[in-house]
Amino acid sequence: MAQKSKKDQIANAALSLFLDNGFKGTSIDMVVKTSKVSKATVYNHFPDKAALILATLVLWIDANKPLIAPVRNRRDFDELVQRHWLTDEAVRCYALVIGEGRRFPRAKQKFWEQYDGLWRQAFSYLSINAATLDPALIDQQLDHQLLLRLKQL
Repeated sequence: MAQKSKKDQIANAALSLFLDNGFKGTSIDMVVKTSKVSKATVYNHFPDKAALILATLVLWIDANKPLIAPVRNRRDFDELVQRHWLTDEAVRCYALVIGEGRRFPRAKQKFWEQYDGLWRQAFSYLSINAATLDPALIDQQLDHQLLLRLKQL
């Protein structure tokens, strides 16, 4: 098994900090302590926090690509949404990006395009191929489910 790079080690360690404390509430010192590397190592890989959160979200997005699974009915669809798209961690990522995305615009754009956008495309594809789902209502239903989950935070 290949050893993780220091850059990935730092970005992975930073994820929980960003999700728990937000962008503004996460300091580089916190990242240093959590990732168990020196401050110089963090700054060697990331010139600022915006670059760090971009790398963090890119790693997270790569690990959470859309899942295309057979959907026969509404219950299958709802289960796919809850188990694979709107996981607790994903909802916390949405909250971070919605709440503080103006502080890290490149990472925010990457999240909307590569996570939200690709999942919505997958759901649209699934709805077209499942006779029991109305493709015209899918986006509205997804937005509704996301808002409900965000309110639970």
